[in-house]
Amino acid sequence: MIGNRQNIIDATDRLLQTHGLARLTTREIAREAGVAEGLIYHHFKDKAELIFEVIETRVRETKNYMQNLPLEVGKSTLTKNLENVLLSVYHAHYEITPIINTVFADQKLRVRLQDIVKERNMGPRYAIEGLEVYLSAEQRLGRLSDAIDTGVLAKCLWMISIQSAMLDRWTENEVDEASVSAEIRKYIQTLMTGFAPRPKPKKR
Repeated sequence: MIGNRQNIIDATDRLLQTHGLARLTTREIAREAGVAEGLIYHHFKDKAELIFEVIETRVRETKNYMQNLPLEVGKSTLTKNLENVLLSVYHAHYEITPIINTVFADQKLRVRLQDIVKERNMGPRYAIEGLEVYLSAEQRLGRLSDAIDTGVLAKCLWMISIQSAMLDRWTENEVDEASVSAEIRKYIQTLMTGFAPRPKPKKR
């Protein structure tokens, strides 16, 4: 039964990529998954819950990484740890951007998905809070300036990664791991350096 559930999720994912939401029906999903149409409703309340599971599957790696982030406190370098976080977020959102765009075009579906996110205590807010907890722990170790608002920094880092992924997807840029890593590293270094001009050394 677990295999059938995952088959249905995978089939829905494939159809969303190839057919879009407008042509997504339970009949087509059942045919693609090789199961009876009634089995879909055995596992999922409605199509919105099924689409949510597709998104959840795509971001699972990032979710797991965020849950284990406290284990990285004090290890490696702060820049490297943040680079790994943002890369994970980037790749997840690069994959789900087309699905999210489709969902937001359907108001009824969008509202239903928002309700599911609230019911399950999920969504970006919780991931951002997890990142803030990590940054605060690094701050207590002295690896991050006391002047930094870790909540604001967490939101900035999260949004930078998501917006980069969305921009690359919308502009159909060909991306590779090395170039994405380099770009994200520059974003992190810019934030870590700060925006205020450095005082010039006094002439003797």
